[in-house]
Amino acid sequence: MTSHISEVQVRWGDVDWAGIVFYPRFYEWYDLACERLFDSLGLPWPQTFPRYGIVGVPIVESGARFASPVRYGDVMMIRATVAGVKDKTFRMEYEIRVDGRVCASGFEVRAWVQRPSAPGGRLQAVQIPDEVAGRLRGET
Repeated sequence: MTSHISEVQVRWGDVDWAGIVFYPRFYEWYDLACERLFDSLGLPWPQTFPRYGIVGVPIVESGARFASPVRYGDVMMIRATVAGVKDKTFRMEYEIRVDGRVCASGFEVRAWVQRPSAPGGRLQAVQIPDEVAGRLRGET
């Protein structure tokens, strides 16, 4: 499967009073790493979403494990990996390291969701285009 590594430095606004990263930030960084992975595949979201008529790739399931604290000023290496592609969803897995130590890991299941055909219509997951699925799998 496809992987991409992003480097992110922890800012003051990312940490709590103890100087440790506040846990919701990890989910923001997972999202950032997913978007950067798509960029690396030539599928930047601002162009990809309208091109395929989707509202985006919302998360339908997620989880995380926190193994070691991340602190203000740390430089994180975030590995985003496409762990699987199904018809309408794909699974992302993440690992965050600082100086080689694993600090956090997580996953998301994201759906390929089209725009409603009528205003106020219901969002619906649809088939991931073959071209996109192939890139996510590392086939092209």
